[in-house]
Amino acid sequence: MFIPVIELAQDYNVEPRYILHVGAHHGEESQSYDKYFNVPVLWIEAQPQLCSELKKSLNSNTNTVIEACVSDKDNENVAFNISSNSQSSSILNFGTHSINYPDVFVTESVSVKTKRLKTILQGKKIPDFINLDIQGVELRALKSLGSLIKQVDAIYTEVNNKEVYESCDLIGEVDCFLIKKGFRRVATRWVIGAGWGDALYVNDNVKRRSIRQFIRSKFREFLFYIPQIKNRIKLWIN
Repeated sequence: MFIPVIELAQDYNVEPRYILHVGAHHGEESQSYDKYFNVPVLWIEAQPQLCSELKKSLNSNTNTVIEACVSDKDNENVAFNISSNSQSSSILNFGTHSINYPDVFVTESVSVKTKRLKTILQGKKIPDFINLDIQGVELRALKSLGSLIKQVDAIYTEVNNKEVYESCDLIGEVDCFLIKKGFRRVATRWVIGAGWGDALYVNDNVKRRSIRQFIRSKFREFLFYIPQIKNRIKLWIN
């Protein structure tokens, strides 16, 4: 996460009662969720091996793991492309990703059936904070919530301003959809030149930030970009 959980809590007043994390991978955020939020988490992951590992490593008292490939349709057969680094795996084909990360490639393609979040959440507690990291289909996942999105207060999601994956959802489309649902984008951090980053959206149920929080968030944002700028300067010099 480019905006760490501690910053969500300290700078943006994100105080969830229940978390949905789609694109669990190895559950890297689990310890931070426990430390700063201490609430139940529902993890969704499309890769069977990762799901099996998560079920063994996470505390089952506060964590639930579901194997599912999330999109905006139920029971659609799609090819899920598993990448060499696993975290770039997607139902979409690589776009500019292949140019920016030539060492990452698809190792296997498996057939899966998609599920809508509304279907997965049927009969379950509805999360008020959602974290999406599903490589280009985040908007499709949001649309799949249907009317349940009214019960969500904050959304943290990977975003794209280039076709990092072919036909991926772009940040302008995400903005337009979420504005209509009562959300505003309050933070965005990019990998410079790569076409992707992370964004945080909140609605009016989330307390407005103080001036101190705003200034601190901008300082942390500045610190986030410094290493990237230094690396680009080195590349230009060399």
